[in-house]
Amino acid sequence: MLSRAEARTVSTFAEALLPAGGAFPVGAAEVDMVGRVGAYLARLTPSTRTQLRVLLRAWEAGPLASRHLRPFSRLAPSARGAWVEQCAASRAPWRRMPLMLLRMVCLAAFCADPRVEAALGYQHDCLDDRPPRPGPRLRPLQFPAVRGTVEETADACVIGSGAGGAVVACELARAGLRVVVLEEGAYFTQRDFVGPPFERVQRFYRNGGATIALGRPTLAIPLGKCVGGTTVVNSGTCFRTPDRVLREWEGRDGLEGADPAAMAPYFDEVERAIGVRPVPWEIIGRNAELFDQGVHALGLHGEPIHRNIVGCRGCGQCAFGCPSDAKQAMHLTYLPAAEAAGARLYARCRAERVTIERGRTTGVEAVLLAPESEAVQGRLKVRAPIVVVAAGAIHTPGVLRRSGVRHPALGRNLRLHPAVAVAGFFREEVLAWRGTLQSYFVDRLQESHGVMIEVTNPVPGVSAAALPGVGRALSAGLARFRHAAAAGLFVSDTGAGRVIPLPGTREPLITYRLPRADARALLEGIALVAEIFFAAGAESVYPAIAGLGELTHPHEAATLRDGRFGGAALMPTGFHPMGTTRMGRDVERAVTDSWGAVRGAQGLYVADASLFPTCVGVNPQVSIMAFATRNARRIAAGAP
Repeated sequence: MLSRAEARTVSTFAEALLPAGGAFPVGAAEVDMVGRVGAYLARLTPSTRTQLRVLLRAWEAGPLASRHLRPFSRLAPSARGAWVEQCAASRAPWRRMPLMLLRMVCLAAFCADPRVEAALGYQHDCLDDRPPRPGPRLRPLQFPAVRGTVEETADACVIGSGAGGAVVACELARAGLRVVVLEEGAYFTQRDFVGPPFERVQRFYRNGGATIALGRPTLAIPLGKCVGGTTVVNSGTCFRTPDRVLREWEGRDGLEGADPAAMAPYFDEVERAIGVRPVPWEIIGRNAELFDQGVHALGLHGEPIHRNIVGCRGCGQCAFGCPSDAKQAMHLTYLPAAEAAGARLYARCRAERVTIERGRTTGVEAVLLAPESEAVQGRLKVRAPIVVVAAGAIHTPGVLRRSGVRHPALGRNLRLHPAVAVAGFFREEVLAWRGTLQSYFVDRLQESHGVMIEVTNPVPGVSAAALPGVGRALSAGLARFRHAAAAGLFVSDTGAGRVIPLPGTREPLITYRLPRADARALLEGIALVAEIFFAAGAESVYPAIAGLGELTHPHEAATLRDGRFGGAALMPTGFHPMGTTRMGRDVERAVTDSWGAVRGAQGLYVADASLFPTCVGVNPQVSIMAFATRNARRIAAGAP
């Protein structure tokens, strides 16, 4: 998959990033980095594969514009190491961003090697050693059992099986409608949720987890691609939409029936259906226990997060498929209920477009895909007067565009909840990956800065931001990984990005710019997390900010508040895309009405986070599900 020149760039970069002979006993030269990165490349879509290749070429050519006057792989080893360190400290995006993106890929591939996992002390074990109980199983229709040209007639077709699509399918099926659900991803069960996290990301995430938004800075956007959608690979964190947000949507955006009192019954139903409860202290993990100590030492408020769990064993692997079937994702809850009510589910079935005739929805045209590739193996045509698109805020706009929907706001207003991570290093062995992945929250800055702080376990290989530096510093960080604790935080962004269609590809161009005010809010949050870690007894804190190393005293956190750092110094991730087909009263600003009905296309609806007019301010799963319940009942009541 990699050319000879690309392989040389990967191997020399990896050896400069993770040199042999450092504090960590394994170096990149001892791991088949070219083979692992090549295998990762093979799982990407052609457009993203091209982007990664361009990134490799850009990195290779970078030193030509410096005093070195040579490509990277032709530099002496000492010069390669110096160049990597210079780029890591730089705030210039053209120097730092290629490094950080390649660092993420190479570090994840490196940590997936069994020798590296053993050196880190990482085991795929759980705090509770009781055997797991398997949950319900689905019977999806897919190739090769289904092939050729297939036709279905239904009352409603739902595109997407995540938090929105699964709920709508269940509600409509229970109301007596004939429902067909189309899911582009494959169906995975408990037996698939094993192995190194990086390899599971490649299997369960869209585009191998490599979806990104281009901008200043560039953000990764992890999206699930499987039956059950991102609910299969999210943290399981469950918050209701804050009352202030609902009132804002009702007042400013004119949403009908969305005030706190009207929405409360839907939240109640959803939480009962997926078993929402606080994380028990028995499985919360040492990571959260230490953070709780720091929170109380500073007189702040914090508590265990509510999650959708039944029989959780504290395995810390929620983002890679729950090995206990404890996280009550859609493939274990609403989809089995929908199937029991008569809904038919197609897996590895990609919706191409919604058919609309004279302003009325008539069905969906889709293709059947091979189990392990994007090769088309058949076609499916669903005739249905109701179609609900729940493909997520990144891909729902594309489905609507290909179906002929035109609206000035379609694909705009993208919000992401930009998130960053902070690591604290302690004298004691923390083994932070043991216990609940996302377990504890602090809302001190939510009202004042729009920032939510959530303790998140640093999982080897996919938590690159929690490790400091490059070269010898990174090796030292790996050697101390057992002593690291971590927390994440995200901001309710005030800016907005765009999802733009690209000719010849189904993957859109995503653009985003982090507003200065949001960067300041994130820095305020990073400072508070650092102070909490120090109050808990941390010896040092790594804030993951370009040009700033580890902090060794709580007073140094003030550096983050003095205005010298901006968005370019951060490397955020956008875990919660929303807003690209927002609902509301204003026909010019909102693609759908208050109930998710697409303007200008009778019978066409949206049911995912793209509906949200602004940031929901918390992890959005329960909000998506509550609004999907509300809107589905409206659809069922008006169904022919």
